Amino acid sequence: MKRHTVCELDDIPDGTMKAVDVGGRGVLLVRHGQQVLAVRDICPHQGGRLSEGVLTGARVSAAVGDYRLTKTGQVVRCPWHNWEYDVADGRCLDPSVRLRVATYVVEIEDGQVVVIM
Repeated sequence: MKRHTVCELDDIPDGTMKAVDVGGRGVLLVRHGQQVLAVRDICPHQGGRLSEGVLTGARVSAAVGDYRLTKTGQVVRCPWHNWEYDVADGRCLDPSVRLRVATYVVEIEDGQVVVIM
């Protein structure tokens, strides 16, 4: 596995995402507090750039009119067809779909974001 220092933690405001190139591969970084999550910047459905999508959460409902947002800031929605992926594990939020976006290990070292591939 190779370690790639891609940016400083302060380059990614909390609750936002940043597209970076890591060894020729597009990677999407998502900051959630002091944690940074990384996924491939390609939707596995039809190839849209996830970095051009929306960072959101998962909506759950226990009853009609009862809507709650979970995983706030940890779900990315593809701009092409609105497919949604949990950036923590790469899984598509639609349980009937078995697609997953690749995830990468991220470490923060002395304020630097390091992606391990």
